[in-house]
Amino acid sequence: MNSSVSAARCRVSSLHYSYPSVAAPSVPVDFATSISGSCASDGEDYYAVRVDLTDLTSNLIISSSDTPIGYNASMFNVTGHNTVTTPPSNMSWPVQIHVYVIRAGGTSGQYLLDYQNSTTAIIQVGPIAVPEFHLNPAFEAFTLLTATLMFLKKFKGMKVRVLG
Repeated sequence: MNSSVSAARCRVSSLHYSYPSVAAPSVPVDFATSISGSCASDGEDYYAVRVDLTDLTSNLIISSSDTPIGYNASMFNVTGHNTVTTPPSNMSWPVQIHVYVIRAGGTSGQYLLDYQNSTTAIIQVGPIAVPEFHLNPAFEAFTLLTATLMFLKKFKGMKVRVLG
């Protein structure tokens, strides 16, 4: 059995994610992933950036995109775009962003992973739910009576002058 191990040949100097922090339910949103770096490129291997989005509530990949770097990847700066539709209900929506730099071997024909990174994005879909407070009517009456007595005590003995 003959096996070979290949080391990662790419270094990423900058990775930036852009996506909305708030969105309405059931609308398309864009995730832009900008990646800069360099690879040990001899001109024979073709490089690309792949970005996968995973909905962490269902653990399903909801979008994949491939952005070409090309054969000369000694210095690159590319931006990949993924468009997904937000869930139909209000929620804090966690989406994991997986970024890969992939090399397609020109001589070997194998696809090799030369870089990977992942981060989690949280998008607030719809308004944040505000808790409802249901008070006991007896407590409401007690609070109103207490506030009225405090008001009357504070202003007891004050002279009121009516302008006319």
